[in-house]
Amino acid sequence: MTTTLTRLASGFVLLEAARWLPAHGLVFSDMLGGGVYALRDDAPTPLVEHRKGIGGLVPHADGGLVVSGRNVTHKRADGTGVVLLETAADEQFFNDLTADPAGRLYIGSVPKDHENGLGRLYRVQTDGAVDVLAEDVRITNGLAADPTGTALFHVDSPRKVIWRYALPSGERTDFVSTEAYPGVPDGIALAADGTLFVALAGGALVVAYDPVGAVIAEIEVPARLVTSVCLGGPDLRTLFVLTGVNEEYPDAAGGSVFAMPAPTAGLPAPAAAVRLA
Repeated sequence: MTTTLTRLASGFVLLEAARWLPAHGLVFSDMLGGGVYALRDDAPTPLVEHRKGIGGLVPHADGGLVVSGRNVTHKRADGTGVVLLETAADEQFFNDLTADPAGRLYIGSVPKDHENGLGRLYRVQTDGAVDVLAEDVRITNGLAADPTGTALFHVDSPRKVIWRYALPSGERTDFVSTEAYPGVPDGIALAADGTLFVALAGGALVVAYDPVGAVIAEIEVPARLVTSVCLGGPDLRTLFVLTGVNEEYPDAAGGSVFAMPAPTAGLPAPAAAVRLA
């Protein structure tokens, strides 16, 4: 597939956590530069200021956003928040997160010991109860639950694997490996027909897999550090691709937002319904 991406915004550092929220448009975080932004037709508008380390976000059914970072917090529009989950002693921060159709949260942690430590995949029930689905995760990135609530997709970037968990049991199987591509898998987006779009950080690519794991599209990106993908727009038929920069992958334009017509329609953004009090 030839590149048809259009750059919509630039000048950021490390963009993550892309979601399409109808009230705001495309919402995303700058993990290193700080903040959550909304982009519709003009310049990005801050929604959450300053907070760094947000690798994942979802809206909450009662309003506001649930964001990751040093903890998992519900952020209200007025800037106040409620902490929903704290890191364990061996964890540095929480990276990506998502919600399933019932509003449960799935959250991946990053270990303090990046060389030898392992992170966890948590599930937070709507009543606030917490269980652990996995304890052997090197670096969690993309997370996406299917609309039937029976499957969860989970990226472990260093392993170059995307796992599939059967829900609610949590039984895990390998869905796909990205070993054939440069870079590592990062953010993911699940389409209504089951297509899974995967950002390849360091690979300058977005790869799309069908529901059985066969490659159906390879989308070239004019930046190497491809970090996050999202299907959005009023009809959910725009593919948004986010990028970042660092010492290994410099880019004079900085972290950027790109868009192109999507080959398939997306799903509405998942929303958390976890109890806030």
